[in-house]
Amino acid sequence: MLVLHRRHTRACPHRSRHHKKCQCSIWMDWKLGGKRIQKPIGTRDWQVAQMRAREIEATGLQSETSPQTVEAAASKFLLDAEARGLRESSRRKYRYVLDQLVEFGQQHGYIFLSQLGVDELRLFRQSWANQNLSAQKKLENLRAFFRFCHDSDWIKTNPAKKIKTGRVDSVQVLPFEDSDIEKILAACLTHPIKQRRVELKALVLLMRHSGLRIGDAVTLRQDRIKDTMLELHTAKSGTKVRLPLNPRALTALRELPHGTYFFWNGKATRESIVKIWERTFQRVFIKAGLAGAHSHQFRHTFAVHLLQAGVSMQNVSALLAHRSIKVTEKYYAAWTKVRQEGLEEAVRSAW
Repeated sequence: MLVLHRRHTRACPHRSRHHKKCQCSIWMDWKLGGKRIQKPIGTRDWQVAQMRAREIEATGLQSETSPQTVEAAASKFLLDAEARGLRESSRRKYRYVLDQLVEFGQQHGYIFLSQLGVDELRLFRQSWANQNLSAQKKLENLRAFFRFCHDSDWIKTNPAKKIKTGRVDSVQVLPFEDSDIEKILAACLTHPIKQRRVELKALVLLMRHSGLRIGDAVTLRQDRIKDTMLELHTAKSGTKVRLPLNPRALTALRELPHGTYFFWNGKATRESIVKIWERTFQRVFIKAGLAGAHSHQFRHTFAVHLLQAGVSMQNVSALLAHRSIKVTEKYYAAWTKVRQEGLEEAVRSAW
């Protein structure tokens, strides 16, 4: 049974938990599996709080399945994700949306999973600042959570299945021109720290001529380059990448001090070092007159140059370490040489 009480602030003259006429927050108190739980019910109106308490008792505490709070289910989902060997980067994305879901539930008085239906999840999505592809990925993570809850028999139906994906604008692939790369390299030389100038130049050339994501590039071990070959397993997909490095990039990397890593001391977290280099790149792009550019454009440049040189989509997909060629086609189909030549010939034939 749920027990309601006011949790008075220090400024409130009342001290009794049962005083109902002030505007202090209302909390509910109950026991679950012998454990005492206290949560805010999400309103300061006593009558509304009583209605919500009756609803919770009807849909949550008296459920035929084992009653699960949103917070407890989220913890179990994350533990299962860790047990399945999901990478920290993936678990962090799940944790992000689930923390928001728990906070949303506490604000609106949705404590149990059984209280969250389609309408409640639509309201939750409306609270997101995310848009476009970010919102789509976030919804996919939310669906994965509710699918886990449904498979665990904590809820009778999966309400997230009925939440439709929003409109996603097509992703623009904007590769750097050769002149842009030279401007970026020139801007690297303006960095006030001499050693950082050398590192920046090497990192730019590495990413331009390998197509590595910034996370893989800045944490690259020096023993991953043997002679002229780069070989590693990417962090995002775990896919193996093996390719020859451009001589200019190799020369720049060999100018760096010998150690375990090229651009990382191995002490900071992977997320921290990526953010540091991202901020550094933003300053470099501004100095190069390319405000608004981003580090992923080096990867686009690598892929587009290969396709325009006549390299097959399948081979480009392998070099980018995509798990499926469909991912490569989604982003780079418009840049294939054969496709472009075919379109040009079609236009000429209409003259």
